[in-house]
Amino acid sequence: MKSKGIPHQYACFQCRKCFKRPQFSGAFNRFMTSEQQKGQAEAAESFEQRREYKCPDCGGQAFFIGTDFKAPKRTDVKAWQEAQAFIESGKVYYRGVE
Repeated sequence: MKSKGIPHQYACFQCRKCFKRPQFSGAFNRFMTSEQQKGQAEAAESFEQRREYKCPDCGGQAFFIGTDFKAPKRTDVKAWQEAQAFIESGKVYYRGVE
């Protein structure tokens, strides 16, 4: 598998820290049959769906927050609590989405 596109952004609300993780796709080349390419794509999709992201500092759960999140300072606890409430409500930070 190889990484593709824009990395997804995740946040740990315990540590008040953001980090990015790559998306994965199957590795295709011109010598692969269509069945092999389909198998690679399915394996990459299955891997991404099962994958659990953990904070690199504390090992706690990291939450997907979208691509347009600008992290507040670590000392701004109120802003981090607002971001956590926003994410836990089922929304993510994307341009043009309210």
